[in-house]
Amino acid sequence: MASFFAKTDLAGRLQRLVFRLNRELRLEFAELGVTGADAAVLFDLRRRPGCGVTELAAMSEVGRSVMSERIKRLEAAGLVERDAGPRTDRRRVGLSVTRAGLSVMVRIARERRNRLAVRLDRLDEAQRHAIEAAISALERLPDWKSAAEMAGQQTLGTGEDDHGPRKAQSA
Repeated sequence: MASFFAKTDLAGRLQRLVFRLNRELRLEFAELGVTGADAAVLFDLRRRPGCGVTELAAMSEVGRSVMSERIKRLEAAGLVERDAGPRTDRRRVGLSVTRAGLSVMVRIARERRNRLAVRLDRLDEAQRHAIEAAISALERLPDWKSAAEMAGQQTLGTGEDDHGPRKAQSA
């Protein structure tokens, strides 16, 4: 039993740490003109091009109207466009990330990586080595992989794939 409680305590500590880091980084990249919720939509659309508003709302756990407004904002900024692909249901609109949207995603990924590097630089060498050793185990935690990860490819030219929060906050 002690082992189970130790694991749940470790899981809780890891969860709090991931949330805190994610929140800090999300707030810091707002200067790029994209909210954390907007970034999550861009990354979700990059993973699943052609998704519609309803699917995106479900992925972000927000209402359809909230997602619809978010999509309008991203379209107006030139970061998302309506997919011209054929659809069996003409009422459904598929969406995709534009070149400008991909550029913003690369900047977000680069900025996040750089800001994490600054934080890591505050640690001593032994602490950095401990984190490096832990990363291999932590990389086994996600249950899903992107198509690029399964193919062994790097994404966004940065070696990173999913940088948006899984549960977006309404903006």
